[in-house]
Amino acid sequence: MNSSPSPRTADPPRPGPRASLQGLCPRCEEMFLYPVGAAPGKALECPHCHLTFQQSGEPEDPEAPVESCWVCGNEEFYEQKDFNRELGFMIVLISGLLVFLLMLLVNALVGILCLLGIALLDWVVYRMLTDVTVCYLCQSIYRGFPPSPRKRNFYLGYEEKYKTLRQSWLKQVLPEPEKKA
Repeated sequence: MNSSPSPRTADPPRPGPRASLQGLCPRCEEMFLYPVGAAPGKALECPHCHLTFQQSGEPEDPEAPVESCWVCGNEEFYEQKDFNRELGFMIVLISGLLVFLLMLLVNALVGILCLLGIALLDWVVYRMLTDVTVCYLCQSIYRGFPPSPRKRNFYLGYEEKYKTLRQSWLKQVLPEPEKKA
């Protein structure tokens, strides 16, 4: 008998145990998080104000890349690294200030070496981070899903297009307040 393992074909990447949707409710402006399988076959609902997103629902195959937004039904996405933008800005600001002070107070060469060290650390962190898929229309974030074959980076032209579409979508999702006579 041959005890060597049989060759396996590479399985497609599957959502991790923490695959989820993170969104911002347009009514109450609270963040919500839906793990995969939390609302199978149902329209999504904000857990805070119970706003129901009528054009929504989880996909048939949760192990496939996100092709249609669960919140708004949009089909255009971009991918980015899963990192807090505000934290990243603060790190850049503090690093720049540190390098400037080192160059000014100690030596220009020490400042440049520090800058190179920070750049190397940034590169290592960037390589370790995973990608998330973001909906252009409602800005929902999908974590833990395989990348789409139509993977795209952020494109400012699409963002400009979706600024006006976002306002139309908000008017459709949020009911008009009743006018008092």
